[in-house]
Amino acid sequence: MDCLDWFVPPESLDDSRMRTRHRGITKALLTISLVVTVMLLGVALLRGRLAWVEYLMFAGCILTPVAGALLIRLTSSITLGLVATNLGGIVVVTAWAWLSGGILSIALPAFLANIALLGTFGNVPILVAMGLVLAAALLFLYLATVLGWLPASIVVAADLPGLMLTAMLGSAGIVVLAGYFLARDRALVKARLHDARLAAEQSSRAKAAFLRSMSQEFRAPLEAILGQAESLRAALPGDAREQQSLQGIVIAGQYLGDLLNQLLEMGRVEADETSIRIEPVAVAEIVAPCLSIVRPELEKRRLALSDDCGEFGARQVWADRVLVRQVVLNLLTNAVKFNRAGGSVTVSCQLLAESYLRLVVADTGVGMSKARQRELFEPFSRLGLQQGSVHGAGLGLLMSKRLIERMRGRIDFDSIEGLGSSFWIDLPLAEVGGT
Repeated sequence: MDCLDWFVPPESLDDSRMRTRHRGITKALLTISLVVTVMLLGVALLRGRLAWVEYLMFAGCILTPVAGALLIRLTSSITLGLVATNLGGIVVVTAWAWLSGGILSIALPAFLANIALLGTFGNVPILVAMGLVLAAALLFLYLATVLGWLPASIVVAADLPGLMLTAMLGSAGIVVLAGYFLARDRALVKARLHDARLAAEQSSRAKAAFLRSMSQEFRAPLEAILGQAESLRAALPGDAREQQSLQGIVIAGQYLGDLLNQLLEMGRVEADETSIRIEPVAVAEIVAPCLSIVRPELEKRRLALSDDCGEFGARQVWADRVLVRQVVLNLLTNAVKFNRAGGSVTVSCQLLAESYLRLVVADTGVGMSKARQRELFEPFSRLGLQQGSVHGAGLGLLMSKRLIERMRGRIDFDSIEGLGSSFWIDLPLAEVGGT
């Protein structure tokens, strides 16, 4: 462990990103102290001897950044440490300027160090607050100068040119060196984040490959089980009890096959292996095939269907013809699955001001509570589980969201518990910008 690691909070030492961030802040703060120390030596050589109050001011400028670094280590809060350092620096430099000429003081370039620290704040309100404090200090020095509130300057007029040169060079050095260390360490953090993202993408692709492999491994014995069950059903046509048991095996096997397909498709979507072909697609080519697929289930469950997209049937949107049907079919299937007996499913379309077309699938089902709506687009979230009628792995809406976003669209919903839900997808109109 080097000296910089000593300033890193112990809980951040094992986190490479936070460790790099803390080390960068520490180097910037210690650089300020080092440059001010060099300035003190230069001023001492230039003037030979300084007043005790000048040594006090230099000590304040040197120790304030060190105190800020120690505060960060003790509290683990970079923001608190930088705020304290900035406030301390503004107070010390304002006091120095008060004693050496006010708004015309040679100490004013030292405010550049505070400006450099302001640039390290990622919190906008704190950045604005610190900027206002600095502006207030400058305004106070201006008023003190023009209204004659200042004491006699501690700096002899003959020393002003040399001291101003020292102050400007030192302040510029603080800004450049502190900015260099911060920029370099931020670049290291970005590089590590980039490497982490690449590793995550490789892991996602490996997971997709594993799911494909396991899907094939499971599918072969599953198909054998289903084949044997069908053969037994054909061999025992007259035994109702056996037929019922075999039918249960077939249904369970088909359900397991659907789960495998969902997991495989989810792996492809996460690994970006699902190819997207964006082209103009008519609304009728999306809605009509999906309605024809779910209509038998609608009739079986005696649900009313209302298709209000007729007038928009010829309008075209930018989408992948196959994948957008998959999304709409998933929304329709959910509207049927979670509906109540004698309820209805409504499909409607509307134009949005920003040149999008919205396709809405609404149902009169049980709806969702506000507390559970946050889980809706989470993987393996099965919001109807409490009803005992949910089938699937809870991946359909998550896949729908990712597919729609890859088609440059949006997906959202509204739900009222006990009254029903409305899901919609927004797709860009193909007529906009030419086809």
